[in-house]
Amino acid sequence: MLKKIIVVAALFLLAGFSFSLLSGSEKTADMQNSADVEQQPDLPETLFAFNKDSLDAECLEKDPQLCAVEQAVKCTINPDLENCRSLNLPKFIFMQDPGLERPTEISYKVTNKRVLVNNNVEIYTDSSCNGGWFGLCQGTVIYVLSEPEGGKEWFVKDIYAIE
Repeated sequence: MLKKIIVVAALFLLAGFSFSLLSGSEKTADMQNSADVEQQPDLPETLFAFNKDSLDAECLEKDPQLCAVEQAVKCTINPDLENCRSLNLPKFIFMQDPGLERPTEISYKVTNKRVLVNNNVEIYTDSSCNGGWFGLCQGTVIYVLSEPEGGKEWFVKDIYAIE
């Protein structure tokens, strides 16, 4: 009789422990879902449009990462713009060649932002332009940003496009 009581008590303990594990995993999943929701960045709904005749060195966006993208776009249009040489941009932005098809107008809308494991940030844009520019101003253009050691300003270290 004592063995039956011990077996029944052990079954109740096992069932209780299983229930607590099950409810604990649901809470963890809820916490992960809420963390995912909190990490969704606030992206501007603005369609940014720039042309060579009216470029300003000042950023429209106060966010340092979005400002870095804006500066890269402006320097793509006019690499001789004030401050472009000091922004640590990819070298191809400064290439000069008559057959380069450098755009004189670029417009883009920020569509996504991802923080990578190496603390770099990818800013996804839906872009259009009036030039070829290595295919880096039409469609989904992704700007890879990095922050130098010492906490200085964010800079665009790479640009690539996907179809």
